[in-house]
Amino acid sequence: MVSVKQLRPFAGASLESFRAASGSVALIQQPVESAFKSVVPAMVGMRTVGMAHRSRMGERLLAMLRDFDNLEVHFLQPNQDGEEFTVGRTDTCDLMVPEPSVSQHHATLRWNAGTGDFSVRDAQSMNGTFINGAPLGFKAQVMLHDGATLAFGDVQFLYLRAETLHEHLRLAVPGTPAP
Repeated sequence: MVSVKQLRPFAGASLESFRAASGSVALIQQPVESAFKSVVPAMVGMRTVGMAHRSRMGERLLAMLRDFDNLEVHFLQPNQDGEEFTVGRTDTCDLMVPEPSVSQHHATLRWNAGTGDFSVRDAQSMNGTFINGAPLGFKAQVMLHDGATLAFGDVQFLYLRAETLHEHLRLAVPGTPAP
């Protein structure tokens, strides 16, 4: 996993090269607190902790955007239509989120090659999955769109297509030529 700051040198790469190296989609998040990284592995089989910040999702998103350079980037690289990626706090998940408000298997992301985006389905998690602050309904599978916010319990992500992230990197590095 890399930070946005570590990706800045790739701002001058072509979009095609950037996408080939990174994948189609990025999930960007604040780094998980180091205390959680050491505690969560011992929580396997234990109950999920209740959400602490549900009422402050918008406030936490703004704080996240103010520190954009230090956010962590998770690239999703699907190989075929319908491929699924699991999200949860255990190391058996494709996207491990070591935070106590995240269930062991919290949600599933499913690739739709036709639209170039993922859909998300909550896996009956304790604290729910949220898209742009709205809770995902029971058994609902909702298509994600470029720029959406996605939350699993207390952990928020920005869902960005590779071309959007590449453009943000390009604009943030002075003197980078337009593609």
